Amino acid sequence: MKKLLTLTLLVSSLGATAQAASLTDQLPAGALLTFETHDAGAALDRFTGLVGGVMKNVMGDQQSRSMMGSISGFEQVLKSSIGKEAVAGVFSVGGGAQAFEPQLLAVTRVDEFSSEFFRSMIEQKPGAKVGVYPFVRQDGMFVGQAKGLVYLSSDKSLLMSYLARLSGKVAPRLGDSVSYSVPTKAVGQQELSLFLNFSGIAKVARNQLAQIFLPRLLSPVVDAVDTLGTYSAGFSTNAQGFSAQSAHAANAYGKDQPLYRVLTHSTDFDVQNMIPASAETVVTSACASESNAYAARWLNRIDLFDPVGFLTDSQLSSYLEESSRYLGDQCAQVTLAGGMVASFNSANTAQSFDYTVTYQKVSDMAAAQAAMPKYAASVNMAVAGVAKTLDKMMNKANLSGLQGMASSEMELGALAGAASSIKQVNAMLGSLKMVYAFKDGYLVTAFSQKALAAALAENAPKLASDPKFMAANLTTSGSAGWQYARAPQKVTNAQLMKLFTASAGQADMKAMEGVLKPVAAVTTDLINRYGGMSSQSSVSNNLIVTQSKVAYRWGK
Repeated sequence: MKKLLTLTLLVSSLGATAQAASLTDQLPAGALLTFETHDAGAALDRFTGLVGGVMKNVMGDQQSRSMMGSISGFEQVLKSSIGKEAVAGVFSVGGGAQAFEPQLLAVTRVDEFSSEFFRSMIEQKPGAKVGVYPFVRQDGMFVGQAKGLVYLSSDKSLLMSYLARLSGKVAPRLGDSVSYSVPTKAVGQQELSLFLNFSGIAKVARNQLAQIFLPRLLSPVVDAVDTLGTYSAGFSTNAQGFSAQSAHAANAYGKDQPLYRVLTHSTDFDVQNMIPASAETVVTSACASESNAYAARWLNRIDLFDPVGFLTDSQLSSYLEESSRYLGDQCAQVTLAGGMVASFNSANTAQSFDYTVTYQKVSDMAAAQAAMPKYAASVNMAVAGVAKTLDKMMNKANLSGLQGMASSEMELGALAGAASSIKQVNAMLGSLKMVYAFKDGYLVTAFSQKALAAALAENAPKLASDPKFMAANLTTSGSAGWQYARAPQKVTNAQLMKLFTASAGQADMKAMEGVLKPVAAVTTDLINRYGGMSSQSSVSNNLIVTQSKVAYRWGK
């Protein structure tokens, strides 16, 4: 069992490595999900170097060398297998009277170095064969090795259909399907990539729901998932960090046409002329005028299951739908300078809102000015409603109740910690209040007067004229959205230690310090290696392509 578990982890841990076109081409059509790798040896080297650097900072040079030496052999096995080329796919197997079940099929190339290792993991016993490809059943999985490949599957028929294609059988292949090829070709070859077939998932869901006679109740959800279409994303590492690319092929024939229009909308941005140049993170989107109305319809559906009814009481969905008539199609979510450090402040969980502000273009200023007082009051009522709901929960979940639920001191501690977290969230919600202002054709909103004042500062330099932003060379015209983030302020070990021990008692804190200090040191190191990013999205018909660059320090 240990051998098979190790083998399964090696072949299916592809969430850590990119696209493998030739192997994927031979997979059966209809995959719901794939993780793929291609020429990922450099990525493995960088990740291993990162782990070694972090361990050296925490454990010291001698201990880290010893630890890294013990895993170097395993790293070589990975580099000479999934580091070359591999794919793991999830398929839906079944149909008719039989319920659909997700099944795994994973394949990796191996060379002389890794081949012997994998061969030692597979039991040598009589099995079956498809062409020249043998396989055996081992601890509930079907595994085999031949022709420089190691393959395994949780379903015998699925594995045999794959091996038949390898043997020359003419049958539908994943690489030939439009749903797969359109987004993956737009993404290109990456060290690590994934593919998601939302339309395929929706098809399976419809069949399953039809068997339990609930197609109408959940059909809006399934229709929305179907309209999402297919999605592929991948990244490749480089000396400066990594680059990423994604492609979203929305389903133009999906039943949720409002969602399709929201997904494929683009605009010409000028919001960068409003945002302070010192902003830490900026995330923009071409928010179609009907976006808020679309969100309102989903709130109405959720409200059916709301036992408290605060959404109905606040009339939030009605005000959201009305806002579609006066808000334009430029939206920006901005974190002001110091926002990331503030998010680690355990003493004041609401402090991060002092650094968060949104901008949205106004299409009808008179209508917006008339509607916003009621809209803001509605949002504040909804937030207060959540706070009241949590307060009622906490009144019911008193300490004696928690003691009755817990079967051990550890469980009681976990429940008490969860209760403490809910109290903190409740206190934070109680301090929030939506504030807003209009400036230069934009609606500026925040949940902190301090954040709003910073966003409205008259003489502050603007992002559009910032040299570093200009150097990012982002396309802001005819865009579905763009992102820009500068290197944030550094986080300290002390800040993370305060965050980690915020809910612990004095006695517990002393006992936990020995464990949490190295965790805080590692986390601080990983966070402070991040040096900013830029990203831009474009739309062509139903295809939304996003290109990103992330600065990250792999070395010391």
